Amino acid sequence: MKLRYLFLLPELVLLFFFVFPIFKRICNPGNLAGILVCLFLLFVTLFPQVFAQWIRHLWGHLGGKIGLSAVCVLMAAGLVVSAVMSVQMTRAVLRHPAQPETVVVLGCKVRGTRPSRMLLRRLEAAQKYLEENPEVEGGAGYDVAYVSISLTNPKVPGSRASGEQTALEEESAINELYLITFNASKVVTKDEKATKYATVLGSSSFGTNNGVTTPNTPVKVDPNTKYLLVIANPGYQLKDRLDNLSAGATYATINGMITVPENNTKPNNAYLVEEVVHSNGCAMINVGFYDDSDSDPSNHAWEDECLLDVSDKIVLVSDYKSEAQAQNAAKSNPATLEIERLAAKLEVMIGGSLEVGPFEDGTNASLGQFDFGNWTIDYYNSLFYPFAKKTTTASSHTTGFYKSNFYTVDPNFTTAGGTEYLTGIIKNTLDAATREPKVEWVAESATAGDNYKYCIENTMAAGYQKFGAATRLVLKGQYAPWKSGEFTLGNDWYRLPNGTNSVNFKSFADLLAAYTPAKAKETASDPMTAQEKLLVSACELFYTQIKSELTANDPGDFASLTQAILDDNNIQNGGELCKKEGCIYWYPKSLNYYYYEIRHDNAANSYMEYGKYGVVRNNYYTLTLTKVNGNGTPWYPGGGPEDPDEEEDIDKKGAYLHFEIKVAPWIYWTTNFEI
Repeated sequence: MKLRYLFLLPELVLLFFFVFPIFKRICNPGNLAGILVCLFLLFVTLFPQVFAQWIRHLWGHLGGKIGLSAVCVLMAAGLVVSAVMSVQMTRAVLRHPAQPETVVVLGCKVRGTRPSRMLLRRLEAAQKYLEENPEVEGGAGYDVAYVSISLTNPKVPGSRASGEQTALEEESAINELYLITFNASKVVTKDEKATKYATVLGSSSFGTNNGVTTPNTPVKVDPNTKYLLVIANPGYQLKDRLDNLSAGATYATINGMITVPENNTKPNNAYLVEEVVHSNGCAMINVGFYDDSDSDPSNHAWEDECLLDVSDKIVLVSDYKSEAQAQNAAKSNPATLEIERLAAKLEVMIGGSLEVGPFEDGTNASLGQFDFGNWTIDYYNSLFYPFAKKTTTASSHTTGFYKSNFYTVDPNFTTAGGTEYLTGIIKNTLDAATREPKVEWVAESATAGDNYKYCIENTMAAGYQKFGAATRLVLKGQYAPWKSGEFTLGNDWYRLPNGTNSVNFKSFADLLAAYTPAKAKETASDPMTAQEKLLVSACELFYTQIKSELTANDPGDFASLTQAILDDNNIQNGGELCKKEGCIYWYPKSLNYYYYEIRHDNAANSYMEYGKYGVVRNNYYTLTLTKVNGNGTPWYPGGGPEDPDEEEDIDKKGAYLHFEIKVAPWIYWTTNFEI
């Protein structure tokens, strides 16, 4: 085989590459010229003698010499230019810019509305480049920024500081996380491609380890972001507010007052806490900041707002070679913040050696009987701020999750006079038919954490710690002011109220035995003592109050009434019928109710001292009953003759209950109390 035939294969392959596009409807001067060059090379290879004879013929003439020389010069120049351009193109392909640059797509033929195959390939190449480098001008992520966060919720794993208690798993679980960013003016911001101003992360978007929650990937934010607010597991109303944020909304917009509407159609009072504790977890928000930078402790204070400054945590993609590098940079320098629950938590325990009065003179021996029943919360606050301004209290707090103990300022925190402190307080109500309190009763805890209940925080200025403003505990049980053997706890008993001259009756027969001779004096025109007059009047008012319930065997007057008649009529919650000044108090089955205005700060012992009463967010109050001094009321507290006036200072009248409180994250209070 002759040597020249070795050139045939590459010439044919090259010809194929120029001819093939024609079958794809790509025909242009470039591939036509390539076809002509390939055909010429094939002719030279196959017919070299003919080509040589043709060249000799041309070279024999002056014009032919000039023409062949010009062609050779042009071919040499073309080869040099091609070589130089090839080297430059190779170098450009191998060079990776320090920062992705603008993409320019050269034009190419368009057939109607369809791009040519060459244009399509160029566009596909450009798209791939932009996807790999979104920060390029015209790309999907132009001028974007990222921030990474690390959250510590109030779980306090492992060892804990005094006064702080480990939370239950469900109390620390973050199931839904809202991230809201703000610019320097505290106006909401968002990534330009985002549709809403709140970034919402579900539980699958982050991981929690030892109380620290970290999103799996950094969050895309506006480059002008300065502040960050985090809200976990928001209740219905707060969630709706966050989902509907619009341009121009501010921190004040988000932190505006939330009102839980009263709903007397509900079977009990459990709904009053659903805005802060619900099926999706405990609502939580930024803790805020305690400034203790001053050397003088008297200048240490909580800051008014809770926004976290993250300006030094914002990572711009444009500062990095790729988006992945920017994300890694954000993850290596996360913004760290702490969050706290919006709810307060309460539980009731019974002291190991419960004392029950009255007490014997001299020996102080217990003469009464008491059997604890259940407890509930009353005077719920229905108003709250997502973040409440914190203030310091008299009680100190060891270093832990919180640097300082605190009290908060809620929406009905009255300082301007009037009765603003009563605003938003929702009282428990009675069922109209049964007179049964429409409450969710809770059993006592045998050990800490057995049974508990949540509520919205409720605070007040020092001078407005009133009975009508403070959240309180209400408990019920069986009580009798007599020793076992003298009286069977669980039987009905009666009381003639008269201050220190009040008289208790072990049975209706005893009450009737006292009434009958006193009444006889009235008909015999014998003078009655003041106590006898009070007794007769109270007994007859008692009959008037219960008469409507005597559907069977109504005797017509008090003198003919018996315990059997009362039992036969099966009067439900009969003690409520006696909630009237000057009436005999009836304790059916020894039922007694007690109330206790919840103490917050155990160190606040002065009269009406600031922070003394109230319930505060993320505080856990364990109330341990240590002493029962006497009887309560036979009706659910509120509106009765022995119930306090709502505008009366709490410290003017001793509460029925005396508790031992521990404050808890959770700040944990324990208080012993008496009733």
